[in-house]
Amino acid sequence: MVIPSTKAAGGKVVVMPPGYVERCVLLSKVAGAILIFTCPLWLGMLFFTSPQEYSYASSLLLVPMLALVTAVIALHLTQGDPYLRGIMMVGLVLHIAASSIFIWVSFVVYNGVVDAFHYWSIGRLRASQFAILGWSAFPAPYWGTNLIYNLSGVATLLLGDALPALFVVFSLLSLAGSYLFYRAFRFAFPSGDRWLFGLLALLMPSVLFWSSFVGKDALMQLFIAASSLGFARVAQRHDLKGFLLCAVGLSGAWIIRPHIAAMLAIAMTFPYAANKSNRVKRSVLVKAVRIVLIPALVIGTYTLIHKSIRETGSLLDSRSGHSPGAVEQVDMVSKNSQIGGSSFSAGASLLVRVAESPFLLFRPFPWEMTNSLAIVSVIESAAWIFLSWTRRRELWLTLKRWREPYIGFLFMYSVIFLITFGASIGNFGILLRERIMLTPLALMILSITPRSSVARVTRKTRKNHWLGHSRHGLPVERIPA
Repeated sequence: MVIPSTKAAGGKVVVMPPGYVERCVLLSKVAGAILIFTCPLWLGMLFFTSPQEYSYASSLLLVPMLALVTAVIALHLTQGDPYLRGIMMVGLVLHIAASSIFIWVSFVVYNGVVDAFHYWSIGRLRASQFAILGWSAFPAPYWGTNLIYNLSGVATLLLGDALPALFVVFSLLSLAGSYLFYRAFRFAFPSGDRWLFGLLALLMPSVLFWSSFVGKDALMQLFIAASSLGFARVAQRHDLKGFLLCAVGLSGAWIIRPHIAAMLAIAMTFPYAANKSNRVKRSVLVKAVRIVLIPALVIGTYTLIHKSIRETGSLLDSRSGHSPGAVEQVDMVSKNSQIGGSSFSAGASLLVRVAESPFLLFRPFPWEMTNSLAIVSVIESAAWIFLSWTRRRELWLTLKRWREPYIGFLFMYSVIFLITFGASIGNFGILLRERIMLTPLALMILSITPRSSVARVTRKTRKNHWLGHSRHGLPVERIPA
């Protein structure tokens, strides 16, 4: 049997453990089989859950057409990567199924009181006024929440009054983002564990669910992915296409959620201040730039965190009769988010919340589950813990490479994101929704170093490895990070 392998950037071949790739393929096939077996259930949820009247005929026609067009595009883009082609096909169906589950949960459990249906209703109203007002039916400003209203209205003009089709369109935008994340990972880390990353980036339940509806989340997935791919190209080649992708991604993120765009920009700047290559050391100009960059990064990060918390406060509609200070405002936003049965860290101080922020990827813990709907989130959090523990050696090897541009970008973005949202969010519902903007990049960190890079470092050989000789007294080559 041929053992799957991938070629590293330096020309070395990384051999994956026997059966590893087969297990990843098997998991994607199992997911596909479950989807086929349950399709009557989730298709019924997609088309016949809504109590409101809309054009069922157009939905029954448009959704298959959208799926077919997306499948053709995906098949064309994945011609040279059979593994990606397989998980893209499964991911396509999963994204549609996720939209159906979201529609059912929103109507049946929450009685339709969710932001997604509000966006759809406003867009539907503006589309109905188009015949009278023309393009004035879609007023400024063209950013933030009003942008989603206008996009929903324009989509309604093009697709008709078809709620399922509109939800599927936004879900497929998230699928496009997952594809770009995969391309970014392959470009930045040719020797990385693309099998693990591809499987999780395209099939992660939280990303599927929280980007499967009309709203900002699906668009943010697409724009963050474009920024990530653009920076991967810039870090490797400094080519024009990379700069353009970065510009498009950051601009798109800026008009939807400016604080996230600022996080990305700071994280992309950080590697240039921390780079320690010999070529850079000899450049007096770069040293001068660092003198300016490092204080600017510190000040910019503080300002960003403060502004992000204000943005979260605006999202939670927190008002006060005075202008609070920074710490007071953080506490106020966190307290206002601690509502309902999904609240956590109630009464915790700012320092405690910041100290707990690295664990946001692993929450909710099993003992923090308050209802049956949270069971999927708890299972996913347990999977995060298991994966991080089993790959702890790979994580350590990756951490030691933090000065490499793209790894530095991933770590800096993760740190800023976790501190910002750890300080200002005290509700699992909000956390799970906001966290998908970090999930694909955190998965990259877990997948950078393949298992084969440390599989041969046994307890018996580790001593000889550090001594620089084999058990026969001959020099050995260090296992690459």
